[in-house]
Amino acid sequence: MALNVQMYKVHNHMTNEDLVMARLVNQQTLDFNALCEYLADGSTVTAADVAAVMKQIEMRLPLVLCLNAKVVCSPEGLTFRPKVSGAITQSELKAKLEAKKLADPSLDIDVDRALELSDLSTGDLTATIAIDLPKKWEERFKSKVEFKRVAKGVATVEAETSPDPSQGGETTGGTTTEGGGPSDEGL
Repeated sequence: MALNVQMYKVHNHMTNEDLVMARLVNQQTLDFNALCEYLADGSTVTAADVAAVMKQIEMRLPLVLCLNAKVVCSPEGLTFRPKVSGAITQSELKAKLEAKKLADPSLDIDVDRALELSDLSTGDLTATIAIDLPKKWEERFKSKVEFKRVAKGVATVEAETSPDPSQGGETTGGTTTEGGGPSDEGL
């Protein structure tokens, strides 16, 4: 398998330095039905069985997370957990209080008061789901991936992969590093 990357240069005006960065290009999508068929391949369950279980997870996992519970979904530790975000700064509080005062001038509001814990209300919070991936997954991914450098304007690059990524088949080519390599031809 290969990750198609494109290098680009940007100028950081704050540090006044150029920076070369990489981005993924030509990402493919494995749709839900194809994933179910892939997971069922070589198993006693069918793709329909896999789809049914995944749909149950999709429907019920958010309900369990709403109970303020972490859910461990794999033997290696794939974990879904509730996450909350939200904040208010002194300047945001001042703008909020000034807006209230403008809306109703009869209110006696001190717009320059100090920020307090109670100024962040639950209405200002956003709930999301965080996913913690097992470290072993990242190690497996790193050991299997290679990079293919693509030039601007190149639509696709064919990558040779093993027929079954879960079996850890060998890929051809090597990892391209900053110094160049077999994937840098023609650049």
